[in-house]
Amino acid sequence: MADQFDEKEKTVNLLLASGLILLICGIVAAMGYFCFALGIVTPPGASDAPGRVGGGNATGTGIATPGKVIAEDVQETEAVSDEIIFPGFVDFSITNGQDYLDLKNDQANPVYFRFTINDAEGKTLYTSGDIHPGEGERWQVTSAFDPGTGKHDITVIIDSFGESDGTQYNGVSTTFTVNMG
Repeated sequence: MADQFDEKEKTVNLLLASGLILLICGIVAAMGYFCFALGIVTPPGASDAPGRVGGGNATGTGIATPGKVIAEDVQETEAVSDEIIFPGFVDFSITNGQDYLDLKNDQANPVYFRFTINDAEGKTLYTSGDIHPGEGERWQVTSAFDPGTGKHDITVIIDSFGESDGTQYNGVSTTFTVNMG
């Protein structure tokens, strides 16, 4: 009788221990999910290159919103603060009178930008010079596409470099549509 009680007690203890282990695993998994969801940690492989933000955002969402995009995943050095302000781009039509794209670097940035504009096939249409904080260049869309040729997808890639030493930092990539009418 005592042996049966010991076996029963061992079985109950084993079941309780197994349940406790499963509960702990569930809590850890839930914590990991919320950390990813809140952006506290980044999943492995989320970037396509070290220090690159946005990893080829082909949909034009998220990073490609009007206004400013702040990327806080910048390498910390004395010369570079902890954020870079990237311009955003949206679809546009030359029929509204705009036949250019302004490529600007915010005055507050601690880095200079280099813009590359590619067509849908990946052919480079334009590469800017070094655009320092507070400066900009204007790319004439009509230099690549004739008016009346319809819609064209273009990708703007912005790479950033430290003002003092030229070290490459974060970059963004966004794709959007230009309607040539």
